[in-house]
Amino acid sequence: MDTQAIIRLAVGLYVLATLVVFFRLVAGKIAFVRHGHPESRADHIGRRIAIFFIEVLGQTKVRKRLTAGWAHAMIFWGFLAFAISTLNLLDRLAVGGQGFLVGPLDWFDIVVDVFAALIILGCVVLAVRRYVVKPTYLTYHSHESGIVLAAIAVIAVTHLGERYLAGTTSTYFGYAHLMVAFTFLAYVPTSKHFHILGAPFNSVLQQLQDHQKMDFMDLEKELDESKGEAYGFNRLEHLGWKDRLDLITCIECGRCQEACPAYATGKLLSPRDFIVDLKYHAAGKQPHGKQAAVAREAFAAAGGSVDGVDFESQPLVDHVIAQQTLWECTTCMACVQACPVDIDHLSMLLNMRRYQVLDVGDIEPEYQRVFTSMERTGDPWGYGEHRKTETLESLGDVPVAEPGEEFDVLFWVGCWGLYDDRSIESTRATLKVLRYFDVDFRILGDSEVCCGENYRRMGNELQFQMNAQTNLELFGAVKFNRLVVTNPHCHQVFNKDYRDFVPEDWNGTPFEVVSVEQLVHELVAKKGLPGREDLGKVAYHDSCFYGRYNGIYDEQRALVKAGGGEIVELERNREHAFCCGAGGGNFWREEAEPRVSWNRAAEIMKSGAPTLAVSCPFCMAMLEDGLKVQEGYEEHPVQVKHVVEIVADAIPEPVAAETAAH
Repeated sequence: MDTQAIIRLAVGLYVLATLVVFFRLVAGKIAFVRHGHPESRADHIGRRIAIFFIEVLGQTKVRKRLTAGWAHAMIFWGFLAFAISTLNLLDRLAVGGQGFLVGPLDWFDIVVDVFAALIILGCVVLAVRRYVVKPTYLTYHSHESGIVLAAIAVIAVTHLGERYLAGTTSTYFGYAHLMVAFTFLAYVPTSKHFHILGAPFNSVLQQLQDHQKMDFMDLEKELDESKGEAYGFNRLEHLGWKDRLDLITCIECGRCQEACPAYATGKLLSPRDFIVDLKYHAAGKQPHGKQAAVAREAFAAAGGSVDGVDFESQPLVDHVIAQQTLWECTTCMACVQACPVDIDHLSMLLNMRRYQVLDVGDIEPEYQRVFTSMERTGDPWGYGEHRKTETLESLGDVPVAEPGEEFDVLFWVGCWGLYDDRSIESTRATLKVLRYFDVDFRILGDSEVCCGENYRRMGNELQFQMNAQTNLELFGAVKFNRLVVTNPHCHQVFNKDYRDFVPEDWNGTPFEVVSVEQLVHELVAKKGLPGREDLGKVAYHDSCFYGRYNGIYDEQRALVKAGGGEIVELERNREHAFCCGAGGGNFWREEAEPRVSWNRAAEIMKSGAPTLAVSCPFCMAMLEDGLKVQEGYEEHPVQVKHVVEIVADAIPEPVAAETAAH
């Protein structure tokens, strides 16, 4: 046996050994994922196929970041080309064949050569970014990235060496290419770069239907704790299989942290650390992050111990994840939207909240006051029934739905529209607009109770389900086509979360849930507005729950323009908009300074617009307060108006009164 044959045999055996290691490691990852509770992700097959080609192969989410995104995309596309080229080289050098990239396919080697050069350039760009620029959102561990960048660069260089050097030197470069490439393949499942394999599955299997609709929870079911059942999450064994896939797929890029309003304002919460720390815990490693250190301190202070406890059964809250971080989340979904591999941080976090409230009874004091107020008075402020009655009387002659009545629109006034002084003005504006356009509408009057959205996202599933059942009974007593809301939180919960509680004999939800802006935009397009005051520049703030949750962006802007405003886009807008800070129950708790609303208010002041248009009462309250503490506000105050108020202002009172009379 000559030297070349011995080398070929050695390389072939080495490749075989790395493949054995690779498949054993991947099998372990698969077993970890399969250990999770079942979830169905077999819907919308066509959309999932499209995601594979557009988002996975096209790298559309990755490329949103110009420099690093394109560098990653080039490396990804290059690896796809290398996968074919390396198999061809394996056949030639390790197996002794002729290869398959010959004849009409020999042009493919040129393509791989181009990608090899681009990969080397991409590695240089990413190395400079990580080790010279050092952006704060990258993870604290960088040795893995260094190993991977070096390996990728060597793979590209050895490919070029095998292609363009002569004689045995070329052959040895080919052997080196094979050994480094397959060593890298065996290394990938042990590092954060498992996302190379996991990300395509994670993206294709993301939640599509009823985006960010919270999981149904059967509170009447008797739980079997021996099978890892609980009302929420507090151990790895509570997680679903998709949650587990999220953990091992995390690329640790920090885009979620960069988008997070809590982190941006100095809170302990980092969505990156939330996922990364769970990921390290699942791998049997101690997380290194700041919040994990706070969690461990809390665990030690409480006298906790995990001696002899399998990591699947070890507690997560105040052991791996600091409880404080759970309540700092505004549920704005910016982290989910920013993630290039479609990790759903929010669902896991909200299920941890559920566990704290339902299983442990550990409730934030401010939240407890809200829950108690709801139980005693039926509203989160604790005002009582008389306040609702006063509001309804002050609104004048408003048609109230009678049992068995049929009509087109049920206008959901909501807690804010019934109890909050500022939002009551938005209610008046909505009634004015509905009357002007001669909409066949009713309200529920004093029988309305809270939609329950905040309670569900504050972890109080029991309170939410009680409210849902009450409201569905009210809806079932009348017949209407559209449920119109002025609050995006109501829109989300009625349109998505309530679907799990609709009576079977309804055969689905018999009405459409629309925002008042969607309805009025349709009406204005047909009839127009009688008056148009020149409002000048109007900044528009996107609501997280209308925007990222439901993709409603354009109707509000069109109505501001119809009402005489010149739209000024804030620096962060549409799907990249910054939260007001109220979501997820944070309106009801005292927020540590600096507040999220201050961050957004500073951006509004910078726009120079004298008017701010909003579509959410939470946003209105938070941003009105946030603006008042901004430097220069007294000299240049900003008036905050709900979009429907801008439309109502374009309807002169005599016209509105005449329309109402008819």
